[in-house]
Amino acid sequence: MSEFDNILTRTQVHLRAYIAGLGISPNDVDDLAQDVYLEFYRNQQARPDDVLPERWLKGIARNLCMNHFRVTQRKGAQHREALLQILAQTSGTIERHGDVSEIPPALKDCMAKLPERSRTLVKFRYVDNQSAERIAETVNMTAESVRVTLHRVRATLRKCLMQKLADA
Repeated sequence: MSEFDNILTRTQVHLRAYIAGLGISPNDVDDLAQDVYLEFYRNQQARPDDVLPERWLKGIARNLCMNHFRVTQRKGAQHREALLQILAQTSGTIERHGDVSEIPPALKDCMAKLPERSRTLVKFRYVDNQSAERIAETVNMTAESVRVTLHRVRATLRKCLMQKLADA
C-alpha cells in the first residue's frame, strides 16, 4: 500500500467530518473531500516534511470550502435574478409589441406547461426563496440536480415566453 493510500485510509472519516463542520451541506461533503484528496495527490511534493499530512489536508479542505461558499453564494444570486431577467427581457419585447398585459398570462401559461416537479422546484426556489440544498432535502434530489434542473426550467420558460411573444 502506498503512502497516499495509507493517508487516505487513515484520514477520510475525519476529513469528511471536518468539511461538514465547516458548514458544507451533506450533499456536497463527499464531492469536496474527493477534490481535497485529488489536490493533495497532485501536490504531495509541495508539502513540507515538517507538516503532518492531516494538517495539510485540512488546509486544502478549508481553502476549497471557502471557494465553494463563494461560488455557491454567487450562483444563488444569479439564480434569483435569472427569472427576473427572463421577465425583464420578455417585458421589453412585449412593450415593443404594445401589449404589456400579456406578461402574467404568458408566464402563467408557460408555467402550466411545465411538469409538476419543475413547477414545484420553481416555487421552492423563487417563491419560497429556498436554497438548492434545502430544496434537495425536500424533494429527495441532490443539490446539484436541483441546480441543473432549475437551469433547464429557466431555459424552457425563456423559450416558451419568447415563442408566445413571437406568435403575438
